[in-house]
Amino acid sequence: MGRLPIPEITIIPISSLSKSRESQSLRRTDPIDSRTQQVEEFLQSRSLSQNSQKAYRQDLQHFLNWTQTPWNKVTPKQAAQFKHHLTRMNPETGKPILSDASITRVLGTLQSFYQWMVTTQAVDRNPTASLVKPKAKAADPQALNREAIEAILESAANTSLPERNLALILVLLHGLKAGEICYLNREDYDGRQLQIRGAKATQTSNVPLNPTTQAMLNSYLEWRQVQGEPLQPTSPLFVSHSHRNKGQRIGYDAIRKMIGTIEQATGLNLNTHQFRHTFTTELILKGTHPQEAMSLTRHQSKQNFQRYIKGTFLTSD
Repeated sequence: MGRLPIPEITIIPISSLSKSRESQSLRRTDPIDSRTQQVEEFLQSRSLSQNSQKAYRQDLQHFLNWTQTPWNKVTPKQAAQFKHHLTRMNPETGKPILSDASITRVLGTLQSFYQWMVTTQAVDRNPTASLVKPKAKAADPQALNREAIEAILESAANTSLPERNLALILVLLHGLKAGEICYLNREDYDGRQLQIRGAKATQTSNVPLNPTTQAMLNSYLEWRQVQGEPLQPTSPLFVSHSHRNKGQRIGYDAIRKMIGTIEQATGLNLNTHQFRHTFTTELILKGTHPQEAMSLTRHQSKQNFQRYIKGTFLTSD
């Protein structure tokens, strides 16, 4: 057997070898910043539109830019310092960089994120729990105050159709337009929320109802069944109970007539859009993110949405 050929020898400089080992060592030891990854997991856990996800991500980026501290190392003191950071002034104009509404929104998003972190046991405590968000400015004059709402509900309870009218007022207070209510069917209500169908068949929006409204709407539907009306999935959710149009789908004029009756009883100057103004304004005053509020009110543009919240201000930060 002949000799095997000797392989060619490759000389590797010691300096290159050292650099290669150093690079591998750095790759092994470089810490991975999981903060952004946790933000993405938070967003994926919520049913948000792409625009809402983008808005939440921008809000949390304020905090990520301000500190490199890992989420689980943030202290209540740091959270308070971050709030103070948000109130900083523009040195050139001498005006706040962020409005109170924007600060409320950012802090609200941060608090929601930490609540999720606590729930998923990613952190032991919520360092933002004690943060007090800035008070929003007074509500738009078109929004109804609590005294007016109480007077309206009391008046609705004293009308000739308290079962329907109370349920109708409470649904209006969830931001629905009168026209949207007219087209609702029984199948659009699942006992917890209403499904609003858009102009296109693929466009739908869900409006969660509070327990009081759920109970009142359930009571109205049960009352109709007791009256002998067979409710089908395609039956109108609200109907007329006049002698002339009894059992037919309620129309805008009937809703406006009901509002007119309450106007006379309370002395208030009312229109159906005030209920929508009230719902939208309360969302913002509670710190709801504008993108999420727009989703709940089904506004397509920020310009139209701003008309409903003139008591607070949205800025393009």
